[in-house]
Amino acid sequence: MAEEYKSLHPLKYYRDYYAHDIRPDGREFEDYRPVIVNVGSISTADGSAIAKVGKTTVICGVKAELCRPRPECPNKGFLVPNLELSPLCSSKFKSGPPGEEAQVLTQLIADVIENSRCINLEELCLLKDKLAWCLYADLVCLDYDGSLLDACIVALMACLRLLCPTSTTIRPWT
Repeated sequence: MAEEYKSLHPLKYYRDYYAHDIRPDGREFEDYRPVIVNVGSISTADGSAIAKVGKTTVICGVKAELCRPRPECPNKGFLVPNLELSPLCSSKFKSGPPGEEAQVLTQLIADVIENSRCINLEELCLLKDKLAWCLYADLVCLDYDGSLLDACIVALMACLRLLCPTSTTIRPWT
């Protein structure tokens, strides 16, 4: 019955919960979703992690390759995220090329990582203008239930921490 009410009157549905200072899943407004992280899940990746934030589950695998730095940033390496949202995680997504939401979230993940400066891309450069590390981060949503960006960032940071445990390149998110 609640699902029908939510789909027929979504604004009233959320306002009713808001009026009682709780969320639809029963949490109070100040409560966080529980976070679970498991690292080293994919043996064929250079770094990997599964992150679960509430019911949302994301798996991340990172492959590291050597490449030439971009001419506009000759002293920096790369981090290239790619998020996949398939019908496996929610019926809201369709098979085929990445949808708009996946593309927007992929760019948002890249922007969050770059703007937070939690990864020093300059330390990924081995020889200025000649050789740098390129980290390809494939993120796959296995179960979509909100907080997708949070789950992606947690999974990505956990597998990068596994990939470079003693490096100052990846700063902890404490």
